Amino acid sequence: MEIETGERIDAAEFTRRMHALVPLSGTLGIVATALGADGGAEVRLPYDPAFVRPGGSISGPTLMALVDVAMFAGVAGKLGWTPMAMTANLNTTFLKPPKPEGLIAKAECLRFGRRLAFYAVTVASESDPATPVAHATGSYALPQVR
Repeated sequence: MEIETGERIDAAEFTRRMHALVPLSGTLGIVATALGADGGAEVRLPYDPAFVRPGGSISGPTLMALVDVAMFAGVAGKLGWTPMAMTANLNTTFLKPPKPEGLIAKAECLRFGRRLAFYAVTVASESDPATPVAHATGSYALPQVR
């Protein structure tokens, strides 16, 4: 089988379509800032007090949603808009509690196979983009032409 590809879109159009496809991404305010033809991507999450967990850091579910959207943005950068691509695996390691501020997630495509795309994603606070607060690996199942 062959991998399904879609219409080429930019980061702003990805954000618009992502918010329509998965309204939670819009509720959270996740915005794609870069989609790469190599399968890499960058997304941002603005700060919202609703994301804070006891202890004052951003919650794990919020970070994992950001990571998932970063991987999906990477797939869209490589294949074009492919709404049927979906998360197959996500493993997140929390390195340090993120401060209550906006976050940046950078997705790097490790391997783009026939059925799966494998990713490493680094999450950092906006005020210190060089210091990761979380690292994730994951894979996306790629839609097949039928």
